[in-house]
Amino acid sequence: MKTVLSVDVAKNKSMIMLINSEGEILIDTKEIKHNLVNFEKVKEEITEINPENLTVFMESTGTYHLPVERYFKENGFNTLVINSLTTKNNYDTIRKTKTDKKDCYRLAKLFFVNEVEYHELSKKDLYANLKAMTRQYFYLTQINISYKNRYKRLINICFPELEKIFKSSRIYEETALNFVKAFPHAYIIKEKRIDALYNNLYKTNSRHDYYYKRLAHEIKEIASNSYPGIDKDHSDVQNLSNIAEMLQNNIKNINELKERMIETAKQSPYFKIINSFYGIGEVLTAELLGELGDITRFDNHKQLIAFCGLDPTIVQSGKSLTACSTKILRMLYSMCKNNKQFLEE
Repeated sequence: MKTVLSVDVAKNKSMIMLINSEGEILIDTKEIKHNLVNFEKVKEEITEINPENLTVFMESTGTYHLPVERYFKENGFNTLVINSLTTKNNYDTIRKTKTDKKDCYRLAKLFFVNEVEYHELSKKDLYANLKAMTRQYFYLTQINISYKNRYKRLINICFPELEKIFKSSRIYEETALNFVKAFPHAYIIKEKRIDALYNNLYKTNSRHDYYYKRLAHEIKEIASNSYPGIDKDHSDVQNLSNIAEMLQNNIKNINELKERMIETAKQSPYFKIINSFYGIGEVLTAELLGELGDITRFDNHKQLIAFCGLDPTIVQSGKSLTACSTKILRMLYSMCKNNKQFLEE
């Protein structure tokens, strides 16, 4: 006989119900808060009942389910967390008519009748940690876009000719950022000695002594003839210096995070396989492993494709793109699955 503790998770609280496979309700539906006292009370009740083959079962709800998942896992309970799409696809009413007591029962019913094998992932797991890194990487890169847009706008009003000196992506490199941070306006540069400009450029990236002396003279000459949109005492001059420093720090964080992602991803036996695909570099490989996790946990490639949301249900434009993506996923799944069997042998 199987028993399930069905947990319908909400923000800072959950509805729980303990029921066995014969339909006998051992703990009636009730609300608990996400704190140690409430968790301990539930544990005591379960211990007194001593149910057979107990599984704690819940759906993933952003970050709300994490305290519940952590407590039961750390206390030795078999804990399964499923994607909310699984509950939606099987029981649409879980989300459409939000009645917590019924949702607990529906979750329990889903556990007993569904034949899908659920893969347990600990937050200490390799792929779970990698996923946290890839999500942070995406967040930082999105912030970087905003920083760059703001940075270029302020340059255009403080020293617009600087974009011609540091062309294209060079304006975002360490040398340019360090220079703008120290000298954020054309008039400030005009008042500085050549050796001050040269020392700033040279200490950032020791490329060649002559190159930076020539560059310092060039910047000084251009600044002398510049007429920016604001005076050097304007608040946006300090804003430019600040945004240059913020962008500098964010780029540093992104680069450090990329190294950690790659180092962590290389611990997966499937890193080399995915990285061997043409056009998939080390960072993208780490991102794929972070988002997909252990690819071999799926029973077949169709489950993997459905997990990625690429299972087509209607014929529409863009089908070739979906077909291409699903083909790559099939190949990835097949190669990783074969590699797992080889390792087991």
